[in-house]
Amino acid sequence: MKTPQDFRRENVKELFDKILKDNKTKLVPKDITIKESVDSEFTSVDFSLDMISGEETKTYNFIDVQGKGFVDAIFTTCYEEFVELFPSLKNLSLVDLIVKPIFSMSKKDTGTDARTDIIFRVEIKEHGLSEFSARSRSIVHASFQAMMETFQFYINCDKTFHRLRECLDDANRRHRGDTAQAYIVDLSQLTTVNTYEH
Repeated sequence: MKTPQDFRRENVKELFDKILKDNKTKLVPKDITIKESVDSEFTSVDFSLDMISGEETKTYNFIDVQGKGFVDAIFTTCYEEFVELFPSLKNLSLVDLIVKPIFSMSKKDTGTDARTDIIFRVEIKEHGLSEFSARSRSIVHASFQAMMETFQFYINCDKTFHRLRECLDDANRRHRGDTAQAYIVDLSQLTTVNTYEH
C-alpha cells in the first residue's frame, strides 16, 4: 500500500522528467568487495559506481573504505562525496533497514537462493520518512542498489530545485508572471520532500 510520501515522490519524479529531461542523474552500482574479520569491529569496503548525467558518465572508485558494517561504509562515503555538490543531502539520515527474503521464489529446497527485498527507510529533516527498496538474490547487492536509489532521488531533487530557481529568476526578469507562477507551483512540490539551500 502506497503512503502519501510515495505519491509525493512519484509527483516529484515527474518533475525530474519535465525540468531535467535527459540531464537526470542516475547512480549505477558497479563493483563491491567486502572484507571483515572477527577481530575487528570495522568493515573494509572497496566499491565503485557510475554517475550518469545526460551524455556524461563519471566513475567513482572507493578503495578500503572503513565503516561499522558495509552499509555504514557505503552510505557515509557517498554522503561525504556528494553533500558538497548537493547540500540538501545533509537532511538525510538512515533510520531503518528492513530485510525481507521471499522464500516462495526460491528454487532450492534449502531456500538459500531466495530473492530478498531490502528496504531503506530514511528520515528527511522536517519532512518525515521515505522508503527506497531493491530486490536481489544478494543482500549486499540489493542494499547497494537501494542506497544508490536513495542518493539518486535526492540528488535529482536538488538539481531540479536549482534549475527551477534559475527559470523563476529568468521569468521574473522578463516580467512573465504566468510562467513564474507555474515555476512556483513546481518548487512547492519539491519542498514537500526536502528543504533546499538557495
